[in-house]
Formats: sequence, C-alpha cells, structure tokens
Amino acid sequence: MRIALVNPPVPAGRFTNRDLMGGMGIDDDFGVGLGPRFVALLKNEGTRLPIISLAFAAAILRDHDVVVLDQSRLDPHDPEALDAIVRARPDWVVAASSFAFLGAELRYLERVKAATGARRLLLNQAATFFSDDILRRGMAEVIPRGDPEVVLGHLAKGTLKPGLPGVLMLDDDGTPAPAMSGYIDDLDTLPEPRWDAFPIADYGYFPLLKKRPFLTMLSSRGCPYQCHYCPYPVAQGAPFRPRGAGLVADEMERLVSRFGVRSVLFRDPTFSLDMKRVKDLCQMVIDRRIPLEWGIETRLDRMDEPMIELLGRAGCRSAEFGVDPIDEHTRQASHRKGIKPARAAELIRVMERNNIATAGLFVVGVPEQSDDEMMRTLDWVETLDISYMNYEVATPFPGTELYTQAVRAGWTKPITLDDLLDGDPKLSFNGVIDLARMKTLQDRALSRFYLRPRKIAREIFNTDFVENVRFMSTSGLKFVRAGFKA
Repeated sequence: MRIALVNPPVPAGRFTNRDLMGGMGIDDDFGVGLGPRFVALLKNEGTRLPIISLAFAAAILRDHDVVVLDQSRLDPHDPEALDAIVRARPDWVVAASSFAFLGAELRYLERVKAATGARRLLLNQAATFFSDDILRRGMAEVIPRGDPEVVLGHLAKGTLKPGLPGVLMLDDDGTPAPAMSGYIDDLDTLPEPRWDAFPIADYGYFPLLKKRPFLTMLSSRGCPYQCHYCPYPVAQGAPFRPRGAGLVADEMERLVSRFGVRSVLFRDPTFSLDMKRVKDLCQMVIDRRIPLEWGIETRLDRMDEPMIELLGRAGCRSAEFGVDPIDEHTRQASHRKGIKPARAAELIRVMERNNIATAGLFVVGVPEQSDDEMMRTLDWVETLDISYMNYEVATPFPGTELYTQAVRAGWTKPITLDDLLDGDPKLSFNGVIDLARMKTLQDRALSRFYLRPRKIAREIFNTDFVENVRFMSTSGLKFVRAGFKA
C-alpha cells in the first residue's frame, strides 16, 4: 500500500504542537497584550515538535510505501499542501489531529479524500473523543482507541475490521462498532520510531534545548495521578508502562550515530515516576558517554537530590513540572498530590545548580481558585530560582474530569463536533470563570514573570549569548512585520 503520514496544516497565523496535552494538542496563540504576544511568538518560533506517533507509524508500516508530510507550518488552503498529498497517490492517509484545530483538520481531509480517494486514519485523543460523529459523517474511516500502534499494526497486516480492541470503525450497517480500548502492556515490544523521512532539521525546542538536530523520544506511557484537568491519563490510561532503561539508552545512542542528534525531549507524562529506572538510565548514559543533551517532564515529588545529580551528569538539561498552587484547598480540588512550597523551592535550586534548566507549568483559572489565591502563587513563583514558566489557561478538555464537572455544573455546554467544524472551540466556565477573564489572568502572569528586567537580562546574558541575541532579533523583526501587516 501507499501510505501518507501527515501532520496537517494549521490556519494562517496560528500555531500548535499536536504532540502535547496527551494528543489533544494546544493552541499556542496565547496572550492578548503586547508583551505576552511577543513571548508567544518566541515560543512558537523556537518550539516545533515532531509527532512521535507518526514516527512509530513509519516504523510499523516500513514494509509499505510510506511518505512523510509535515505540513504544520502551512495553511490548509495553500495549494502546495494538497498537491503534495495528491503527488503521493496514497491508498491511506494517516493524520494527526488536535482539539484546537480539529474542525480545520477534518475539512482539509475532506478535500484530501475528494482529490485522492484515500482512506483516512486519524490519530490522537481529540479524534477519539468525537469518533462516533466523525465516522458517521464519513470524515474518516478509522480512529484508534488507546495506543495508536494497535490500530497501525492491523493496518500494516491488513487485518483491520470493526470491533477489534483499539479499532473504531463503522460496522456493516453504517453505525460505529463498539470497541474496547487497545493498549500495549509491554512497550519494549514496540519498534524504535523511524525518523529517516522526517524533516529533522526543522525541529527544535528553544530555549530549553538549544542544540540541533533535535528529536523526541518516549520512555514510558501512563500516569496514575489523574489530575482533574489533565488529558494524559485519558489518552494513555492510568497504569504506568515503562520501557527498559537499557533499550532507552540504546535508542539514544542510535539517534546520535544515525542522525547526528544533539538534543532529545522525552515525551513521557511523568518521566521519573520509577526513580530507580531513571537512576539506572542515567548511569548507563554516563558509562557509555552518550554525547546527548535531553529534557524531561515529571513531578517534583518524584525527584530527589541524588537523582538530580545523576541527571545533570548524564546530560539532562531541562526539566518541566507542574507548579502547585500554594493554597491547599485548590490542590485538593484539582486532585493534585501537593509538595510543600519550601521543598519545591529547594528541588528547583538543586536542579539549577546541576545545570538543569527548570520550567514550571501552571494552570491559570481553575474554577476552585480565586484571583487573590492565584496572585499569592504568582508572588511565590517570583521568589523561585526557576528558568521559565508556562502559564496555560484552564481548558476542560473533553474526556477529563474537569470537563465532566464543568458540564454537570452548567459552567460550559457539552462540546460537539459541529462546534469544532464551525471554528475554534470556545470552552468557558460560564458564571464562574469566562474565557476573557482567564486570558487576562494569563496576560498578567506572563507579564509579571517574563517582562521583569532581571529576567530579560538573564535570558540575554547567559552562556548562549550569541545564539540568544540572534534568535530574539530574528523573532523581533517577525513580530514587528506582523504588527505592521495587521
């Protein structure tokens, strides 16, 4: 079969990384003020992630004629986008989806179907949540439920049929066939992602990981913590499913030898859940002298000083983690297992001392938190020796407990596929926290953290001074040109 693996276009002037938020993807166009908008531009210019599920797909489908088309920086109406797929003459199109732009993605794939006749397999959790409507309307032929490699394995072997675990399709009577979730218990049985057809030179994760070529890796799936706003447990399940440390180290070595990769971001929801496994991996990387810088996402309560020291010696150069509100009742309402502020501050200091740039992730506008409570947390954040903060507006992603809570309480209406086909999803907590208010809170948080003279000086005058000046100057010119065009 001829198969096109596609990271679809995004509407003009918008940005997304579909690999984030458990496959829901996020709309990276945050901020309405001048300062936050510039921060957003810097983030989007420096951050471009490949879709790791498409790289797994390339490995699973290696016996077929596969072409990779990363079109995420094109507009859906750019003729070159559709022409590239037509030239590939695919029998199947395997495409990533996102919550923020699902409507635009489905409309684009309708044009793909009309131009090529190819059948469409949609990856990522956004498509899974709306699968019944998508299938009924003929906007895709197959959607995974659970790990995408399960349905991809059936595609590779020609065994796709309705009702299989992990496979969502229409039954013979034209109705969606019920199917259990399909998960791979032993991730060590997966093939290594195949990157040779991807535009590796285009990917990067500036400023956390500045060396290129850059790629992503997966060393585990699943998260048992199940914070009420997080879509990762919805997409990957609660059980923690790790790969063996030895296989992970082997893959790191091969990325260096085959592709010259110099930095890697691990896409695990909670990288250091099994702390012994992480320490074993670090020691292997040190012993083998693997020349790679890498970043992780994890929880502060799954870190300690000996592990942080090993991480630094093994080349870990960035760590992202949730920053808990300092008010206990907000943490409990969000199902966050908190860590005492003093302990969090100490772990952050230890990471920075070990050359690991720290990046806090904070959710702005959860219904349980008042403005005063959020301001107290922001005041505390400014006392931390932390490199970066990412303030995301609270979004009741479909499938999460927060979404169920918001619908049940009447804070938002149930989201439908028509809402997405008509434009951007507008999820708000009506009567509690509306979208405009959350954006204002986000602006205030971004401005307070990033527009401090001390922070600006730290970003420019560090060990990567030349690279930082070049990147910020280039991005600044784009920002000014975009302003004049607007």
